[in-house]
Amino acid sequence: MGKIINAHDSFLRSLLADKQVAIDYFRSALPAHIADKLDFSTLEPLSGTYVSKELQTTISDVVYTCQRRDGRGSVHICLLVEHKSAPDKYTPVQIGGYLFSGYGQQIRQKHEQLSPIIPILFYHGKQRWEYWTLDRLFDGLEAELLGFLPNFDYIYANLRDTPDGVIKAIENRFLVSALLLLKHAFEELWLSQNFKDELVAGLGDASGVLQQAFLMYYFGRAKITPGQLGEMLNDLPLPIRDTVMSTYDMIYDKGRKEERARAQRLIEQERAKAYAEKLRSALEFKKMGIPIADIAKGLQLSVEEVEKL
Repeated sequence: MGKIINAHDSFLRSLLADKQVAIDYFRSALPAHIADKLDFSTLEPLSGTYVSKELQTTISDVVYTCQRRDGRGSVHICLLVEHKSAPDKYTPVQIGGYLFSGYGQQIRQKHEQLSPIIPILFYHGKQRWEYWTLDRLFDGLEAELLGFLPNFDYIYANLRDTPDGVIKAIENRFLVSALLLLKHAFEELWLSQNFKDELVAGLGDASGVLQQAFLMYYFGRAKITPGQLGEMLNDLPLPIRDTVMSTYDMIYDKGRKEERARAQRLIEQERAKAYAEKLRSALEFKKMGIPIADIAKGLQLSVEEVEKL
């Protein structure tokens, strides 16, 4: 993975670390004519990354390998997570760089046969982002010259513009909740109003690890107060209610510890400034010829501290 690690990245990686969630997501994200060629029972994560150093500030990836149904080798399915806050029409250039970086890595690893890489660009940002292909960057280029451009495709998983109804059609109930959470991650009002009816619905089908990852991400986005939490817990199944409460308490305790640490750092900084001011004053008084004992007593310093000035 690249150097950027954020809450969205962490949550996505937690989701896709679960094999069944990864299978169900890729089945929903890939076009049917591609998904039908793959044996998802063989889906396995690959360690490492295909992201070059130049791309580490803009995207990160999660790489999986999956065998083809016809037995003709494997393909690598790569989920690319876009880190830009605004759409960028030059994304096809970056994806092209990513693909060639991946094939170069396969060559360096001495693969007997290169595996096709299927890039899925995942986007759930605030702004509308149109799908662009490389040839569109060369507006009006003659057909004779288009042949000199690299020709590749990628899957654009635009969660922002995917209707909620399409997401809810996915059979994996937890994945539905997770994708809805990611889609509406920048809408605090929606998150607070739809916790019970839309988001918690799939938690009962998830492991404890996935439940906690989901709730950590949710509480990081929704900014729920303890009073609001009490109302949200009404009518929730007891096991889910306990998990929600324990996760919230863990985040709340962590926040209080961080707040105390920040306060302590501020106190120490103020003490250091006050001490430095005392030393400056002591030095001025010393230059004026005031006895060292009187300076030390007046400024509440030791005689040794004043003598060193």
